[in-house]
Amino acid sequence: MNKTILKKTAMKDVAIAISEDLGSGDVTTNILGKDKNKLSTALVKSNEDAILCGQIWFDNSFKYIQKKYGGKLKISWLKKDGDKIKKGQTICIIEAPLRTILISERTALNFLQLLSGTASLTKLYSDKIKNKKVRLLDTRKTIPGLRIAQKYAVTQGGGFNHRFGLYDQVLIKENHITEKSFAFDDFLKKIRKNIDFRKASIEVETLKELEVLIKYKPKNILLDNFSLSDIKKATKIISKEFTSIEVSGGINIKNIEKYANLDINYISIGSLTKNVCSVDFSMLVNK
Repeated sequence: MNKTILKKTAMKDVAIAISEDLGSGDVTTNILGKDKNKLSTALVKSNEDAILCGQIWFDNSFKYIQKKYGGKLKISWLKKDGDKIKKGQTICIIEAPLRTILISERTALNFLQLLSGTASLTKLYSDKIKNKKVRLLDTRKTIPGLRIAQKYAVTQGGGFNHRFGLYDQVLIKENHITEKSFAFDDFLKKIRKNIDFRKASIEVETLKELEVLIKYKPKNILLDNFSLSDIKKATKIISKEFTSIEVSGGINIKNIEKYANLDINYISIGSLTKNVCSVDFSMLVNK
C-alpha cells in the first residue's frame, strides 16, 4: 500500500481522534503545573501475543500534540508492523514532555490496539490457508472512516485487499437486480451495453445462475453462500482461462481449510475487519 497515502490518511484519522478526545484541553494534566513540561520516558508493552500494526497512526498521534505544544519527541520502535510480538514484550520507548505523553497516550494506543487486532485476526486466517494459490481477501465491512487503516492492517496479517469502495471495481450483487420479475439472464442482457464483463465481478447464489453467467465470461465470479459440494461442481464448469473464482459466506476459522483446499482463487471474509477484537497494550511512564 502506498506510504504517502498511508501517512496522509493517518494524519487525517489522528486529527479527528485527537479532537474528539482533547476537546478544549486536558483539564487533568493542566493540574500538574510545571511538572507537565518535564522531559519523561514511557514504555509501551504488549499484554498478549499478537501481530503488531499501526505505527504510523501511533507516531502521528504524538507528532500532532508535539506540534501543538512543542518540546522534544523521540519514539524508538523495537518491533515493526507485521512482526509477531509476545506478551510482556516492550514494543517502543517514547521520550517527550509529560504533557505530550499523557495527551497522546489513549489515541495512540487506540489505533495500535485496533489495527494490531485486525492484523492478528487476519494472520490466524491466513495461516490456515496452505494452498498458496488461494488469496484471503477483506471486504467493505469496515469501521466508518477507518477503511484504509483497517485494509492496511489486513495486509500486515498476510491478507489481501478487495475493492476499497464503490468507485474502483464493478461488483454486481443480488440487490442490483432492479425488477422482481427479471430472470437472471434477462438482467444480464439488459446491462450488457453498459458493462465490460471482462472487468466485472458478479455474484451468483445458485448453480442455475452460474450456468447462465458463465456465457458472459466475467473477470471474477463470486460464489455466495455455496456449500462445499456445490463449489466443487462450480469449479468444474467455470473456465479458469477467463474467470477467477471467489467464495464467501459461512466461512470461519474452523472451516476455512476445507474451502482453501478447493480449486478456487479467493476467499473473502467480512469478519477480518467487522469483528473487532483489539490487542491489549499498556503505556507506563518511568518515575
